Amino acid sequence: MKKHLFERWPWLLNPKFQWGLLLLVVIGATAQRAFLQKNGINNFVIFQYSFSNLANGIDMYAAHPDQYYDLYKYSPTFAVLMFPFWLMRASFGIFFWNLLNALAPFWVVRKMNLSEKQKAFIFFFSVLEILTSIQSSQSNGLMAALMLGSWLMFEKEKPILAALFICLGFYIKLFALGAAALMLFYPKKLHFIAAMFFWGIVLACLPLLVTDLQTLITQYESWLHLLANDPSHELNFSIMTITERFFGSAPADRWYLIPGFVLLVLPLVRIAHWKHRAFQLLWLSSLMIWVVIFNHKAESPTFAVAVLGVAVWALTEKASRLKTGLLLFVFVVTVLSLTDFVPPWAREHVVRAYALKVLPCIVVWFYMTWRLLRGKEFTLVDFGKPLV
Repeated sequence: MKKHLFERWPWLLNPKFQWGLLLLVVIGATAQRAFLQKNGINNFVIFQYSFSNLANGIDMYAAHPDQYYDLYKYSPTFAVLMFPFWLMRASFGIFFWNLLNALAPFWVVRKMNLSEKQKAFIFFFSVLEILTSIQSSQSNGLMAALMLGSWLMFEKEKPILAALFICLGFYIKLFALGAAALMLFYPKKLHFIAAMFFWGIVLACLPLLVTDLQTLITQYESWLHLLANDPSHELNFSIMTITERFFGSAPADRWYLIPGFVLLVLPLVRIAHWKHRAFQLLWLSSLMIWVVIFNHKAESPTFAVAVLGVAVWALTEKASRLKTGLLLFVFVVTVLSLTDFVPPWAREHVVRAYALKVLPCIVVWFYMTWRLLRGKEFTLVDFGKPLV
């Protein structure tokens, strides 16, 4: 019988090797951005200044060309959490910020009740997309960790911590709130709901540590105004963008979001399957992809969340040529298409021009939805055998 990759090279399963590789990735990505590219750490500088602007009563959501370009779009709560990074020099703090976003999702994976082969698969399938995210100093690794971590806390029967992870995610990027639906699969639902209210209020009021109430209310009003007037998705990667590029049609986002949301939650009516861990993980991976492909502002780094979702989906799918084909489709077109593995002309005139990066994730998500709605058996699979 043909040996599996991890059987040929068992050292790939060694967590120390994985952590060492991840550290090298963080060092390389940080050095490239901080020292080799002009404005390479602009996103991190935005995060840093958000704390001082909040503490000084300055509108965080206005343009501040003297500090950075682009706009701050996260919550006032996130600005408070950036305080430790505000204390560091930008060229120093960005390393720890990137390290946090690289380590967090894989630390959660290490804590999940999975085999070493399953954990290694998630790591190697996702690490390049995590690299893409930290090259832009983005928070997507942390977001993926909080979404996966909420499921882990539910598994460990710690609904209060699950609520904390979801609320933290919500105050970074709103879509993390979707993970609250995981409570359906577990007991202590009232504990979780009460904890959600508690953590939601505590985190909303956290900025009062550095500002007064009226100023904080003004900051929240400014944030909501910014979100309500978000620019179009013409430069991003979503199901809205790709249909616009291919068919020249640009209906309002609600024509995508409403049916997409219905398809996302419809599998939850299959109550008999809630007890199966594979069903739970399959729905969680569906959510992690959904929040990216139906996000009209999804940039290339945002796909760190979706690709981790695809990796988790692979644990719920038996070996088949279809599974192998879909994984290769995602890895080549989503993960590699905007890297140096692809010639610049193809990146710009094919991948970006037609928003192709999102296409494999759309295909996988619809297949996952069909499995959630029609599947009769849900089991976790290991990687002790070839995928085909």
